[in-house]
Amino acid sequence: MASFIYKARNVQGESIHGIIDAADENKAASAIEHLGLIPIQISHNTGSYSGSFMQFRIKRISRQELLIFTRQLSTLIATGAPLITSIQNVADQAQNPRFKQILGSIVSSLESGVSFSESLAQYPDIFGDLYVSLIKVGEAGGLLDKVLARLAELSVQEIDLRSRITSALVYPAVLASVAFIIVNFVLVAVLPKFTAIFEASSAKLPLPTRALLGLSYLARNYWWLMALAAVFILNALRNYYRTPDGRRYFDSLFLRLPLFGPLTLKVMVSRLARSIAALTKSGVPVLEALTVVETTVSNVVLQNMIKDTRAAISSGQSLTEPFKASGLFPPMVIQLINTGERTGRLDKMFDQIADFYEPEIEFTIRNLTSLLEPIMLLVMGTVVVFIALSVLLPIFNLISVIKK
Repeated sequence: MASFIYKARNVQGESIHGIIDAADENKAASAIEHLGLIPIQISHNTGSYSGSFMQFRIKRISRQELLIFTRQLSTLIATGAPLITSIQNVADQAQNPRFKQILGSIVSSLESGVSFSESLAQYPDIFGDLYVSLIKVGEAGGLLDKVLARLAELSVQEIDLRSRITSALVYPAVLASVAFIIVNFVLVAVLPKFTAIFEASSAKLPLPTRALLGLSYLARNYWWLMALAAVFILNALRNYYRTPDGRRYFDSLFLRLPLFGPLTLKVMVSRLARSIAALTKSGVPVLEALTVVETTVSNVVLQNMIKDTRAAISSGQSLTEPFKASGLFPPMVIQLINTGERTGRLDKMFDQIADFYEPEIEFTIRNLTSLLEPIMLLVMGTVVVFIALSVLLPIFNLISVIKK
């Protein structure tokens, strides 16, 4: 799906600028007409505006910006302000030019009679399936302010979780970067000065020294070839990952990785449970909630589990059995789901599952941080010792020969 920049007019004859996602220009024109607008100009979004209505560079809309929009809109609607007026007020305060334009397009859609959820669905890269589904439920039940508040709460929890994981990985990433820079500096700038001494001695060099000198030679003379090889390998892995078999293999492998695998699984299950709870609380049937949540899950292993669960429910089976058969959930989670089914309080049980996993995630992050730091230091120490021995061993051999 491509992104298109458009210029159109609404029923009042006002000029409207915006961005829309569609398969091609014809589909984009149809989507714009569906919004109640008359398209005037449509062009591919190349990353920057030009001309009369393309005067600023398009910026990516962050999760924080979406959270602020959701929270402000919820507050305004809760005070009794009309939806269109509320969105216009939020748009006036938006700092991101692209977001301001999109909100203007949404206002135009609402003025032409299109529902709020349909207007948001025109921008799937910003408003995901979960967001649109909950808005649709809020519109139908007259609970738009409460649904928006729930979406804001979900966004806060996700942003907080992402920030904790990022913070935990910053220190190991810095250590790895520093180690890479130092090793390359030694190979390119320091070792060549010892090469002449070693060659002049005509002595047989130890294996570590020969290996290090060979690596230094490659780094100095064939760095471009090593870079091309790295790009080729990464591109090949990326292309394989895009295939169904590759996606299944790597997603399954990632869940089995030491340290990172358990953390990834807990994060995904927590998000899954929180999303299902939000949908079922709003009155969405479990089967439909699973369909919506499936599109928000990135790991194919969990996607397949959700597909199996939907198939089981459609055939009249309980929700508990496919969750248990997947092997992804501990017995306590299965027991909570079973209790929720028997009592008719699945929304509450899924909330409890998310609450159960949040301290587990925090504990896993702390363990990951405490384990990664000494591992990185050990690896760096091993590299330093190897380099030192590779340089010093032939020097010691030369000294012993001279003494003789």
